[in-house]
Amino acid sequence: MNQTLLDEKILKNTIFIIDDDNDILQSLVSFFEMKGFKVQGFSSALDYLKALDDTQGLLISDVSMPEMNGLEMLEKLNEIQQLRPVLFMTGFATIKTAIKAMQLGATDFIEKPFSTKYLLSKVLGIFESFEEAFLTFDLYKSLTKREVQVFELIVKNLTNQQIAEKLFITVSTVEKHRATLMIKMKVGNLNELMQKSLQIKKIFNYS
Repeated sequence: MNQTLLDEKILKNTIFIIDDDNDILQSLVSFFEMKGFKVQGFSSALDYLKALDDTQGLLISDVSMPEMNGLEMLEKLNEIQQLRPVLFMTGFATIKTAIKAMQLGATDFIEKPFSTKYLLSKVLGIFESFEEAFLTFDLYKSLTKREVQVFELIVKNLTNQQIAEKLFITVSTVEKHRATLMIKMKVGNLNELMQKSLQIKKIFNYS
């Protein structure tokens, strides 16, 4: 792994860890902090959901937890369109559970017990794969609420007239929003904008 690339990830991204086993939680938090990552630890899915903000990063979560398990949490994250890759860890992995997790948009799955070296390789691989998507997400976050609405309708292939009618605004207003959001997303045409949209959808469970 290129050290410069690793340093860039450490500076830009946060690792969120959820595990109801406090010993495991504190061990993982300490491990990643020693590696230079910014880390936030939570003892339950509910605590994590309460603390949610738009900080980008990777979520590492246990699957089997009281009150709300990992799959239920991921369903909730999908409902609120929380854009963040998810790495599940479990000591009770089954094919059915893995398939369900992937259907919900989980990025990867790791079985307990595992070595911290193996977990770190998984984490770095995810950050490397998602680096461009994180940059795209930063651009996406700069859009206003109205620009997001226009963005979502553009990538659904609606015309300016159709967008205007749907949002109850004028065509000229749609054109202005369209021009502004394309500048903010750093794209020059519709195809490039579609690529940005597909990237976000594929990587961050966004629809």
